[in-house]
Amino acid sequence: AIEEGVRIGEMLDITWLEAEGQRTRDGFAVLDRSGSLITYDLERGIDVTPVANSDTWLKPIALGCYSGNVYVLDPIMGAILKYIPTDNNYVNPPSSFINPQVHVDLTGAVDMAIDGSVYVLFADGRISKYFKGDPQRFDMGGLPGPMRNPTTLFISGEKKPEAEGFVYVVDSGNQRILEFDKTGNYLRQFKARAGLTQFESIQGIYVDAQRGRLFLLSGNRLWYTNLPARRTSS
Repeated sequence: AIEEGVRIGEMLDITWLEAEGQRTRDGFAVLDRSGSLITYDLERGIDVTPVANSDTWLKPIALGCYSGNVYVLDPIMGAILKYIPTDNNYVNPPSSFINPQVHVDLTGAVDMAIDGSVYVLFADGRISKYFKGDPQRFDMGGLPGPMRNPTTLFISGEKKPEAEGFVYVVDSGNQRILEFDKTGNYLRQFKARAGLTQFESIQGIYVDAQRGRLFLLSGNRLWYTNLPARRTSS
């Protein structure tokens, strides 16, 4: 249980904090709009700690983690803030992940995913990609029709920019999930069979590439299905 007297605000996003870099404990983390990070690990249970400079946030919408560092996407502020831990807490002022010499407009951003590169999804269906703060190509070539109300990003595979993996987008308006490679080439899409409703209200996805499974949080239920095998050229 959370310690009595600790007040939790609106929950914004959840991520897995791995014990890497200057962080020594694995655990789940939830960002709350008031500027607290709620973490859970088996040894210490639940901790609620403030995040530095959260009083300057305008409207944070997404939380990410890489190598023990925490990233907060605040489109209104026009920033992706990078926090480096000290004693597993994020009490030191953040730096800007995006190169300050590069003009980036984050207006309309709706989600973020990280594998060492940072991917940002926008409400109009664009995806921007950054590596070490600088923009990278992500062309989205071959997409079969525009997105309508994309909401969620997920990157499969090991958390390394050079590792094999794919970029998945929940395109809620079209009730589909789109798959791209890491350079932005469209590969395929997934839709529910006629008469099924699992894709009508997807809130989150997780792709277990090793076992070939796709997990969907839809409405108040968690579903999973096997990913179709990839076609091989003859």
